Amino acid sequence: MEPQRPDEPTWASLSTREKVSAALGMTVLGLGVLAALAVMILAGVLAVAFLSCNLIEAGSTNSLVWAVLLSLPCGLLATAFATPLRLALRLTGISARSKRRADTAISATTTFLGALLVESFTPGLRVERPWLPALLTTLLVALANLVINYVERRTGHSNGEEG
Repeated sequence: MEPQRPDEPTWASLSTREKVSAALGMTVLGLGVLAALAVMILAGVLAVAFLSCNLIEAGSTNSLVWAVLLSLPCGLLATAFATPLRLALRLTGISARSKRRADTAISATTTFLGALLVESFTPGLRVERPWLPALLTTLLVALANLVINYVERRTGHSNGEEG
């Protein structure tokens, strides 16, 4: 645990008004992060629905909202299926580079499975060939991860960090 600096107040030393203000600020911050995440998932769902418009038939706009709401539980379910593979991968004696590649493949498979689950559980959504939109979703997530890694490396180099 990090030692407390004398100029930093502790939670106990804050007044009730300051505690309420801090709690409210953290709640608003958490809700903001949750809203940003929901907007990003909605953008992904809309992008996949637009790019796969010949394969996906949504009964109404509510189907897309349901797809956003079901993406977290379906992703968690897909992750539950992939967890034993990840644990087995950590126990193997293969090289670090091979482990990274296998972990990337497991992540892509998890995303693919999660997208298939969202397609199958979303009410009012009919998909002609479900594996094509799921593959598109997997590719979009992989592209987003590549962009995020590129931006992180660029900002790390511009800040003088080595990586």
